[in-house]
Amino acid sequence: MGRLLAGVAGERCVNDALLVVSELISNADRHGGGLREFAAGVEDGHLWLEVADHSEVLPASAAHDPLVPGGFGWSLVRRLSVDARIRPQTNGDEPGKTIVVSLRLE
Repeated sequence: MGRLLAGVAGERCVNDALLVVSELISNADRHGGGLREFAAGVEDGHLWLEVADHSEVLPASAAHDPLVPGGFGWSLVRRLSVDARIRPQTNGDEPGKTIVVSLRLE
C-alpha cells in the first residue's frame, strides 16, 4: 500500500488504507475460508481494493459485547470507505465472494 499510494495520498489515507486491507485480509482468513485473491489500484482520485475469499457468508456488523474482543472489522471498513460492496463468486463451482471497497485519496 505504501508504494502504491506514495505521492498520491497523505499519511492519514495511507494509514486508513493499511487498516482496511488488514481487516479485509484478516477476515478473509478468519471467517472466509482463506484469501483467494487480492487486488488494489488507484483511479480517479480513489484507491480501490478487492479481497476475495472462499465463503458465501456475508460480513456483518456484530452487536458489540464489551466482554468479547473483536466484532468491529466490517463496521470499520464501511466507515473508512467511500463505498463497500460485496460481489458473489459467479465463476466456477467454488463458493465465495469478493469485497470491493473504495477510499478517497486525500
